[in-house]
Amino acid sequence: KCIECSRPSLGTHCRLWKMSFYRALSRTIIKNYVETRAVVPWYQQEQQLTAFEQWFKERLYPLWFKFVKGPYERYQYEHVVAELRGYGLMFDDMHNTHEPIMERAMELLPHDLSVGRYRRVMRAFEMNTKKTHLPVEEQNYDPMIPYLAPFMEEAKFQMQEEQELLRFHPWDRRLYSGPTT
Repeated sequence: KCIECSRPSLGTHCRLWKMSFYRALSRTIIKNYVETRAVVPWYQQEQQLTAFEQWFKERLYPLWFKFVKGPYERYQYEHVVAELRGYGLMFDDMHNTHEPIMERAMELLPHDLSVGRYRRVMRAFEMNTKKTHLPVEEQNYDPMIPYLAPFMEEAKFQMQEEQELLRFHPWDRRLYSGPTT
């Protein structure tokens, strides 16, 4: 039954009343949502630590880092550096050349850097098969200098721009969807 006219069928004024009720309800819900929603995303909000977490952060973690995590990470770093120096490689030579970003970065790489990379990789391959290493006199360089980083960044920007221009959909195979540094 209609509230205003008490008829079994809905008249025009009843439909308008119903429509205005739902409109008012949705406006109220949206207004309350806007007032209660976080302006800052949850992952950027200040996190309150519990007493145990605070104690762990202040007392236990520095000891863990000083005696366990720090020395282990330092050992891993020194081991990687020693391996790279032994074969005369740079760290950026170890990237997989079949990944889309690396393929694009290799296209952007200047000729002299590309030739140097190729020769280092071929020399390392040959030394590995012969079970030899570089002489110690030739191992005095820093293999962690990132010569490929600017070209990889440029490749990321180019691929993102292509995706935007081609209007890739999320269900398509994305060439690159990660962050840029």
